[in-house]
Amino acid sequence: MSRRVVPILLALAVAATGTGCGSGTVSSAGRDPVAVRTDVPEPARAPSLTRRPAGTVVEMPGAPEGLAVDDPGGILAVGLRRPDAVALVNVATGRVRKVVRLPGAPRHLQLAGPAGPVLVPAEQVNQLFQVALPSGRVVADTRVGHQPHDAAAVPGSSPVVFVGNEYSNTVSLVRGGKQIAVEPAPRQPGGVAAARNGSVVVVVGVRGRQIEAYAPDGRPLGTAPAGVGPTHVRAAPSGLFYVADTEGDAVIVFRVTADGPHQVGSVRTRCCTPYGIAIDGRRGLVYVTLTATNQLESFRISGHGLVPGRTWPTVRQPDDVAVDEVTGRVFVAGTDDDQLQLIDAGTGGPGLPLTEQCR
Repeated sequence: MSRRVVPILLALAVAATGTGCGSGTVSSAGRDPVAVRTDVPEPARAPSLTRRPAGTVVEMPGAPEGLAVDDPGGILAVGLRRPDAVALVNVATGRVRKVVRLPGAPRHLQLAGPAGPVLVPAEQVNQLFQVALPSGRVVADTRVGHQPHDAAAVPGSSPVVFVGNEYSNTVSLVRGGKQIAVEPAPRQPGGVAAARNGSVVVVVGVRGRQIEAYAPDGRPLGTAPAGVGPTHVRAAPSGLFYVADTEGDAVIVFRVTADGPHQVGSVRTRCCTPYGIAIDGRRGLVYVTLTATNQLESFRISGHGLVPGRTWPTVRQPDDVAVDEVTGRVFVAGTDDDQLQLIDAGTGGPGLPLTEQCR
């Protein structure tokens, strides 16, 4: 299905060359950065902008963060924290079509299916809301565990939604708007992702520095270590899972078998503190936001590996990213300045020296 998209001039796009500069503390030898582990990994506090963001920037209501794209309907769902709401945005223009007010705000959004509903884990009120598209009607409201952070649906005729309850160290399973089971999770679950064929679900334990895999019925399949400080995970059509190692300045690749997840690859990000992550399965691309430097970086999927692609300057505090797989358009949430960035990532632009990218 095709849609007419407003052309966007991509400013300051960057070609990938060389190795990344990384973040963290520089060793006494002055060569390799040393990752700094904190109690719980978080996005970096972004500095003020030093470059014009690429593409087009539109104003949003307060503190946008979570993003999810309804490809068939051309709708971008944007989680808001001032007010607590979800904005439904036209992907071609960036204009807000509707604001759906809710009792609590989400950090991250996903879709239960290609056309929704939007899964809205509202952290402050310990509830999972499901918002229909394009109407914006709340079709389900489910009490889950303490501080639900992310949620993903196992596709099927009666989808099961896995909700990571960050402060309960549990995963809630929700079907038909009702919680049907609660399973133990890796310590302080953050990101959640379901394989696109519905075969497995992966949950990141941000405090435990692990990922855990589950069968669609909630049966645990096993765990694996997940870098220095992982936060979020997304699945590709191939069945591989990609984890943002926020404190390790890396993206880690996992394959899941009957005995659990296994790391099969990793790549360093150029710099610094990767956090939001999105997959363009149609084009074989992974996008990661670099919160310490207000940048977006892309990688090309190559087997179990990732090949560095390009970087773009972003809006301030790029805490989440989403991609419209129909058009390839990429969306970045600028949490600090209440902005949404639209990038047509297929167009080119002049590169910047690597030393300039890392400032």
